[in-house]
Parts: sequence; structure tokens; C-alpha cells
Amino acid sequence: MAIPISSRSIIVSKEILEGIQGAHTIISQLNSSRSITKLKLNNSRLGDDGVSALFTFLRSPAASRHRRSISEIHLNDNDIGCRGLRDIADYVNGNEVVLKTLWLANNTIGPDTDVLAWFATTVNHSRLEFLSLTGNYKLGDAVVETFFRHLRAPYLRELHINAMGLTARCAPGLAEWISSGHTGGARSLHTLKCSGNNLGIKGVWEVIHAIEKGNWSLMNVEVYANQLAGTEIPNDNSPIQQSGHLSSSETEVSWKDAERALHRVLHRRNAYWKRQVEMEALNLLKYSRTVFLRSKASFSFADQHSMNNLASESFPFHNLPMELRLHILAVLAPSLSCAQRTRIYDYAADPSTLPPLLPRLQRDIGHGCIADPSRALGASVGFTLHSSGGCAEGKCMGTGNSLVCRRDAERTRFLEAVGCCAYEPECVT
Repeated sequence: MAIPISSRSIIVSKEILEGIQGAHTIISQLNSSRSITKLKLNNSRLGDDGVSALFTFLRSPAASRHRRSISEIHLNDNDIGCRGLRDIADYVNGNEVVLKTLWLANNTIGPDTDVLAWFATTVNHSRLEFLSLTGNYKLGDAVVETFFRHLRAPYLRELHINAMGLTARCAPGLAEWISSGHTGGARSLHTLKCSGNNLGIKGVWEVIHAIEKGNWSLMNVEVYANQLAGTEIPNDNSPIQQSGHLSSSETEVSWKDAERALHRVLHRRNAYWKRQVEMEALNLLKYSRTVFLRSKASFSFADQHSMNNLASESFPFHNLPMELRLHILAVLAPSLSCAQRTRIYDYAADPSTLPPLLPRLQRDIGHGCIADPSRALGASVGFTLHSSGGCAEGKCMGTGNSLVCRRDAERTRFLEAVGCCAYEPECVT
């Protein structure tokens, strides 16, 4: 049975859409749909003309309902150049909340300085979390020299720049952008895919040293197939000693050394400190609530007087100066920076961040915690019993990646709100 277009939430192109006519076909589907969350228009030939027509419509009042719902746009293999990229950037500029994912792989975007700078600026002011520019070989080093130079996206989590013809010439700029860490362009990035380029062994080592020097947020970096054979060897700080050009066996050794070094900094250092910071941030929030939300208005004058009389019998923590209380709280989270602790204190002091006291009367389908049927009490007889907490002791199906656990999602939102998703070293002035 055919599914009415009006009930679909995803538009997927199963035919080749060309130019303005192809864009009008998509626009017709959008006009017939109530709410679209994803546009998957890969492997077509929209080109700059089609993209311009489509995104002009998406920016119009007639598409306002879709602008509030489209979270993913896939435009791989569509012969999009700089003119089309400018129209996409204009759409991103007006969509600062909903759009999270943008695929632009295998197009013909070129090294236009103005367009790349404008695109980076719009990404900076968006909520974009995923961006792929893979396969735009015409861009080449300009993606680093121009786009990265302007890129300061606070919400970008994953970036793909595979097979773009990047050379060793742009390696220093890429390394500088990566090492800017939490103060610069790569401050929120956890995945960077840069395989299939021409960075060479020296460029790969520059990337690794940049992560070691100043990036604590990256958890996954791919630099495979970067033309390592016969290229310049790493500097004196690398495990490989300089001895002219590398033979095939030496190249294999150097790659293994680079892979081990990358694994060490990403998994043994960054991942470890990420877990530590997140654990301490959650712990600090728990105790900060009692300090900053303790309202004097909730106690009568007599209660306060009686509490003061008990000062000699119990330790009056709340009578200490605020500076001393903050110093004591800081002991609970020694891995956090002063700025991270301050953001947690501000969060804890805001009553609007408190969870609701009463459960929702309406069933929350798809967002609540569902007990794992293989572990929950009563699963063998066809029913489950679990507390209102939902997923205590790791028994929620979300812990197995089968569902998005509500409590995990709430923790993630808190950690992002207070900037505690990665270790943040104190700035030395």
C-alpha cells in the first residue's frame, strides 16, 4: 500500500534530479508534506541552479514549517559549486537551531575565498554538529587556509575532509587549527576524518603533535592513506630518526609508530580525561545544588535562630564565607578548570534547571527509559517492573545502544551546557 506523501517525514531522491526542474520536483513534495525532518538528495545533478532554487524556497515564508523541522540535509554528488554553496550558507545562516547534519561530499566546490569565509561564518552561528566536505578535490588546501581560518563552530562535533587533495603545505595550518583546542576552531570537535589526502608522513606527525600540544576534545581521528611512502620524514621529536628518504619497510614502521602515538593521545589521554571530567562535573552539580539553592526564605526566623544555637554542636557549613564554601566544593572536582566549575555553579544556582518534581501525566513515547527485557524483573512472564527512575543500575536498553536513554540524554545536555565534555586546561597568562 502506498504511503501518502503528506505522512512522510523524510524525502529521499530515488531518481536523478536535474537543475531547476529537479528542484521544483522536490519543492512540490515539500508543499504536499506536513513536516519533513530529513532531505536525502544524493547522486543527482541539481547543480548550482537547482540548489539555488531549492534553498531560495526553503528560506521563504512558504517553507517556514519545514525550516523548523529539517535536521538533516544530504547533497552528496550533486555537482554543487561555489554559487550553490553560497545559497546553502544563506540557509544555514537563517537556521540557527534545527539543522544538525549537512552532507556536501563529492561536489565541485572551489577555493573561492569570500564564499568559504561566509560559509564558515554561518556554520559558526549555527547548531550544526556534522559536516562532510569529503571529495571536493577542487577545494584542496583552501579548506584549511581559508575555511578553517574562519571556523569557530562551538557545536560542531564531526568533520569529514577525506580525499580533498590536501598537501603537506597546509599541514601547519591544520595543526594550528587543531591545537587551538578549547579556545579556537576545534574546541568542540570529537571526530576528524582526513584520510585519502597527501599530507605525507611529516604532515601526519604534525597533526599528532598538535593534538598532544593543545587538543583534549578529539576522540577519533583518521589519517589513513596520506601518501606516506617516499615523503619527508617527521621532525626530531618523532620516534623516527632522520635518514633521508624512507624505504618501504621504514615507511611501515613509521606508520605503526604514528598509529601508536595517535592511539595513545586519543584513547589513553583524551578519553580518560573526558570520563574523569564528566564524572566530576555530575558529582559537583549534586553538591552545588545544596549550597546555592538553599533559600533563607524557606526557614522561619525561629528555625534560623535554633540552627545558630546548634553551631557549637554541629559544623555550620552554610555559615562559612562563600569563598570558603567554593574552595571546599572545588576539592570535589580537581580535574575541572575554574571556568568549568563556575559554569556548574551558575547552572546549579538557577532554579529553572531543576527537573520537575512530578512525572508527566501523558505517556512519553520514544523518550522515556525502557527497561532491558533480558534483565528487568518480570520479563520472563511478559511484563516488566521498574521504578520511576527508569534505568537505575544500567538496566535501561539505552545502555546497549538500542535506544537513546532519556537520562543519558539529559546528562549529555547538562555536560554540553556547562562545557564539561572534555578536559579544559587552565589558561596560562
